[in-house]
Amino acid sequence: MSAKFTRPYVDAFFAVAKDPAVELAALEDFRNVFDRTPELEKILSNPGLERAKREALLAAVVSRIGVPELAARLLTILLHNGRLPALGELLAALRAHLDREDRAIEARIVTARPADDAVLESLRALVAARTKKTVRLVTAVDPALLGGFVVSVGSARLDASLARRLEKARAAMHALAPA
Repeated sequence: MSAKFTRPYVDAFFAVAKDPAVELAALEDFRNVFDRTPELEKILSNPGLERAKREALLAAVVSRIGVPELAARLLTILLHNGRLPALGELLAALRAHLDREDRAIEARIVTARPADDAVLESLRALVAARTKKTVRLVTAVDPALLGGFVVSVGSARLDASLARRLEKARAAMHALAPA
């Protein structure tokens, strides 16, 4: 899929959404359920199943998750147009548009163990001060880091992990060793 596919949906979404951030969060919640339930995608994309039954199933899932009306209508349109499997690409385009409007960026922070809120807030403030933009944090845990953290903003990356420090020390020791 390409920007040709997403552009009309993004333009229409932002033309009518009163609170795009809330609608987008609900769509992302739906996507998480959709991605974790391959049977749901299989049923919703089954052309042999009556359209009304597929719509009813989508409406039941949307209702259970608590998706607002506008987002639910968008999902129904995607279902009708056979675009529901490409929801991830559409959400990425919606997020990018919202970030441009809000002058926001996404900072990915990976830690060796779950980080305290105070630590995450200080890292968010640091990135915000450097970039002069609103920062949305996306966190992950990777025990292979051993300690410390890795912050990625776009193509920039700050690796302050213990694993990286050990790797540097190992390289320095090999450089000092006689051949």
